[in-house]
Amino acid sequence: MTVKKLIQAEIDKIPEQELDNLYQWIKEFTDKMNNMKNSETLETSDKHLSNSYPYHDLDYLAGTWTKEDENEFLLNTQQFNEIDQQLWQ
Repeated sequence: MTVKKLIQAEIDKIPEQELDNLYQWIKEFTDKMNNMKNSETLETSDKHLSNSYPYHDLDYLAGTWTKEDENEFLLNTQQFNEIDQQLWQ
């Protein structure tokens, strides 16, 4: 699924009366992005943006693990909880 389709799926879940708020937020975001592009270098813009907005690119995965997935993950990462004393001498 593309990011655009994921965004559309989330928008479809929003009640009609809240769409005005979403539109305002998107408009403010795009205006801010356009202003930053016009007034700053790309590097400065990226740094500013990363400090202003959280990333949500993996949000759709939240809550999708089954108990079996969890057990497999814990089993495969158990070794990271062990401390090798020889490495710390």
